[in-house]
Amino acid sequence: MSYYAIGIGGTGAKCIEALTHLCGMGMLPKQDLYCLFVDPDRANGSLERATITLRQYQACQKLKIGDPSKVDMFGTDIAVGDPHVWSPFMSKQRPELADFFEYSSLRAKCPAAAHLFDVLYSEDEKKTSLDMGFRGHPSIGAAILARTVNLGEEEPWLTFRKKIEADTNAGHKVKIFLFSSIFGGTGASGFPTITRLIRNGLRPQEANLTTIGGALILPYFTFVPSNHKDVLHAAADHFLMNTQMALQYYRTQQKQHDIVYLLGESEPSPVTFSIGSTEQENDAHFIEFYAALAARDFYTRDEPKGYAMIARQDQEKIGWLDLPDGKNGTEIKNKTEHLTRFAFAYLNVFLKTLISIREKGKNYRAPWYIDYFKRAKIDLKDAETQKELAQVRDYCRSLLLWLAQIEISAKRQNIELVNYTTFASKEKKDEMNIVHLLHDFVNDEFGNLILPEAKERPNEISKVWEIMCGSKVKDVQAVGLGKFFRALYDACA
Repeated sequence: MSYYAIGIGGTGAKCIEALTHLCGMGMLPKQDLYCLFVDPDRANGSLERATITLRQYQACQKLKIGDPSKVDMFGTDIAVGDPHVWSPFMSKQRPELADFFEYSSLRAKCPAAAHLFDVLYSEDEKKTSLDMGFRGHPSIGAAILARTVNLGEEEPWLTFRKKIEADTNAGHKVKIFLFSSIFGGTGASGFPTITRLIRNGLRPQEANLTTIGGALILPYFTFVPSNHKDVLHAAADHFLMNTQMALQYYRTQQKQHDIVYLLGESEPSPVTFSIGSTEQENDAHFIEFYAALAARDFYTRDEPKGYAMIARQDQEKIGWLDLPDGKNGTEIKNKTEHLTRFAFAYLNVFLKTLISIREKGKNYRAPWYIDYFKRAKIDLKDAETQKELAQVRDYCRSLLLWLAQIEISAKRQNIELVNYTTFASKEKKDEMNIVHLLHDFVNDEFGNLILPEAKERPNEISKVWEIMCGSKVKDVQAVGLGKFFRALYDACA
């Protein structure tokens, strides 16, 4: 079995960020996952954040922490397209719809077609630069994407196409999952268009072995109407209308997808308005977590078909029982807790200890340090060692920040998944919640990282230290610094 994920637009990118963290937890099948992004706005802040998380994951995955069949952490091998972001304007600096369709030439050669173009698109739509996306206008995106996506001639579509061909020639089943919003411009236009192009490009044998699914994200955030009245932009008050029209169209496209997951929120969360580019970087939201779990459901189902829907148990809150993992939320809860404990213990205890040893140069005698560093001849001042320690640090920070943002993302409901106040804080700024990781985590709450809180367990972090001091990693595939990380991960179970 081979797996593919395509994130379309800013929301699609954020869903792949969530999917990456599920891979970190070991929630996805331990197969190859090929990811790529579609966005005309290649400077999109949400896209950049998702890309950074993917790169951090890939760096951690290169550490030899052991046999993938015996350890959940970083168990899925993620490959990313090259280039990882495809844009229909790869070679254009300031693309405009009129230039893209050679409107001036069209008026001279075929006035009737030019008149039709005038009917379909306003002057603003024709002349606005689209390097920041399709500005909430899916009619623009559909026309451009249908003309530019070519699965056989340019990267990353060329590699995407060859991988599907190789997988199906070997008799492997292929599962392709697309993430996008339905209420904006890039996602709403890209979801049906790209799916149709993929489906139509499959040969008969490939079609028989390929299943296509997707998560359509209904409106789940909003923003104050913009003062940019002279600039084409997405309008939050049009989201519901856009969604209604898109769903009516998607109803006619049912044969393109084997299964579609519809996700939305009755009380959209406020975000800061942005036209696009680096300023468009919204915090993580629990809907994106659900979308990643939808992809997991798709990948693990034998015959995914139809439209999947889920509702929470309690209207006032969201808890582990509401997360669809097939086991009443217990599997995702346990694996989230395991990786969260690892990240907490590494950042706040073990990494700080290693930095102190390196800076002070003392002959440290803790058994875990002697076993995994001194006897292994791993020099903390070595550049490669510092690089690998920093790579795991960066991913752990991204994970904890993502979890904290999810915890406060709902506007009305209480989200009761992770006790984020043990490692992060929030502050209000312009009616928005800004999340920061704490410099010093609350060690006494290590035993209660996952909600609901149990009894007080103030010495849990000390137990991890004790386990580390007596740990023995028997997995022969755990090598070098990876052996230390494997021991710590096992100690945090």
